[in-house]
Amino acid sequence: MASKLFGGANLSDIARSVKDRGDPSPFDKPGAVRPVLPAAELALTARVTSELQRENIYLVDPKRVRPWAHHNRSAVWYTRERCQDLIDSIGKGEQQEPALARKLKGDPDFDYELIYGMRRRFACEAIGRKLKLRVVEADDSRAAVLMHEENADRQDITPMERALSFQALLDGKVFTAQDALAEAMNLSKGQVSKLLKAAGLLRQGSIGGLFGDTSTVPVDQAYKLAVLMDRTGAKEVILQAAKNLGRDGQSRAAAEILRLLIGSLDRSKKFQPIQKRYNVGTARHVMVSRNARGKVTLAFAEGLQGVDKTDALKAMEEIMKDLG
Repeated sequence: MASKLFGGANLSDIARSVKDRGDPSPFDKPGAVRPVLPAAELALTARVTSELQRENIYLVDPKRVRPWAHHNRSAVWYTRERCQDLIDSIGKGEQQEPALARKLKGDPDFDYELIYGMRRRFACEAIGRKLKLRVVEADDSRAAVLMHEENADRQDITPMERALSFQALLDGKVFTAQDALAEAMNLSKGQVSKLLKAAGLLRQGSIGGLFGDTSTVPVDQAYKLAVLMDRTGAKEVILQAAKNLGRDGQSRAAAEILRLLIGSLDRSKKFQPIQKRYNVGTARHVMVSRNARGKVTLAFAEGLQGVDKTDALKAMEEIMKDLG
């Protein structure tokens, strides 16, 4: 699929041309300069030119490299356990693929801003190795395209991480509208709309707080629930169900949480509205109401003062029996 925004250039091919996947060469030495096709320029203009531009690859202290504000990696990835594959690989040999970064100016704590390669950075820091960086000039929109093309085929970037990243790009005004984001990422408007709808679910009431690791939230189920919440009266039921799940303290997988929230609508349909008067002793009564969502209200016409305890308990037993 080609992007009209980028003049018909295939972004997957562009991204592959930016990455270093070749055999080791003399140009991989620290500070070496290699000639490459201007892939980043191609990505934004689709201009083909015979000119070559110079691109630097460096070995740097990973502690001097900060993440880009819009990187699409969840923080849960940055543990020794989750980066052990890279730690072992780099520890036994060398970093095969450079990370991609921009040069920073005026920051006393960091020299580079990482566009992609956060796990590589973590692994290098963990074993005290220098991080291999390819340094490019890229504005935020170009950086976003390069980052997402780099990670598009990686199994460890979840669909929800991508959805949340797209939402962050819109929040940060990197792209001003969904349509512009979709075209830049070489995706259909429908695909982007679905991802954003799913990501938006986690901002609804207490729903986001139910997930210890939002990256594991299934996009399809999240999208389904988000669509259900648009129905009249459904949002209140689902948000109340989310509060109830949050209070019970049980640990549940993300898919199970979404299943329970989706099912809360079906459970609410089982309640038939009720309005019935019950006697409390011989001189008092209570009006019991239940709405379609199961909310029960008791109204004592004469108040509770002077109510006989035995009469009240007997009335409650009758009410509970009728309500099931």
